[in-house]
Amino acid sequence: MGKAGDGTVRFGIVGCGTIAGFHARALARIPGAVLVGAADAVPSAAEAFAAAHGVRSFASPDALFASPDVDVACLCTPSGLHAPLGLAAARAGKHLVVEKPVALSLADADALIAACAAADLRLAVISQLRFSPAVRQLKAAVDRGAFGRLVLADLAMEYHRSQEYYDLGGWRGTWAMDGGGALMNQGIHGVDLLLHLCGPVRSVSARTATLARRIEVEDTAVAAFDFANGAVGTLRAATSVWPGTPRRLAIRGDAGSAVLEEDRIALWDLKEPDGAPAPEVGRTDVGAANDPAAIGIEGHVRQLSDMADAVREGRAPLVDGTEGRKAVALVLACYRSSQEARPVLL
Repeated sequence: MGKAGDGTVRFGIVGCGTIAGFHARALARIPGAVLVGAADAVPSAAEAFAAAHGVRSFASPDALFASPDVDVACLCTPSGLHAPLGLAAARAGKHLVVEKPVALSLADADALIAACAAADLRLAVISQLRFSPAVRQLKAAVDRGAFGRLVLADLAMEYHRSQEYYDLGGWRGTWAMDGGGALMNQGIHGVDLLLHLCGPVRSVSARTATLARRIEVEDTAVAAFDFANGAVGTLRAATSVWPGTPRRLAIRGDAGSAVLEEDRIALWDLKEPDGAPAPEVGRTDVGAANDPAAIGIEGHVRQLSDMADAVREGRAPLVDGTEGRKAVALVLACYRSSQEARPVLL
């Protein structure tokens, strides 16, 4: 950690696209964490990013991984590079923060998790929504049985992404680098929340299609789930619709219901008060439904702060590689169900 042994955790960013700016701005707000440098496969991109944030520009990702001045590498690259770059960082002894998804296959996810475990390195997967106050309140309510027996869950992620969005950079919407479309890229945050709140899925029946965009992967998907706890659920995901609406997750039990819109509670109705304070109920704007950059940094602040604490304390971060793997497994099961036109057991 910090050169003077002061407990400062030093971060380096690999991949200097849109999401890297969220990491940089979040780190600037975390006491005891500091951004020291950045790298990109295109050196000029790293130089511009580093100049904008007043940090060092590394000539390559490998140069950043080799630096003794970096404790944690944040991988903000296209998804298809998460596994190979993550393994290279682990070999160099760096703790890792990986943007979603942790990897594009379960084999790659398992290899990365195993490499970090073998080297006693912390591995966090970005799932910043879990850290929002609304999600924490909803999770606590589910865990204490406030809604009774869970019966239904409905997840809607009906977004708009233009053709220009996919054309920019050349990697979006490809199997090799994006790993999927509306589910693997945009939808994986919602899938993670669904599993976090409702528990594991036992089986899935899904249908995916490419209806409006010129891409290799799906821009539209639907799925039906059987949860291990006996509840049933549905999912709708798209980047093909206009104008796009906020992500909406409804959880309904035999003693109450709640609806989460993005990171705010939009409905909270219990059959009987359970003594816990009721959350603030409100609505959210369209936000990231049609603009991927229209998200706040509060979730990244909370999650990167947790990562800094995990490094200092020698513990697992709250959303580690094993947690990040769960959403990938469910998305891949949806793809398999669609391709084989049959239910898939998990």
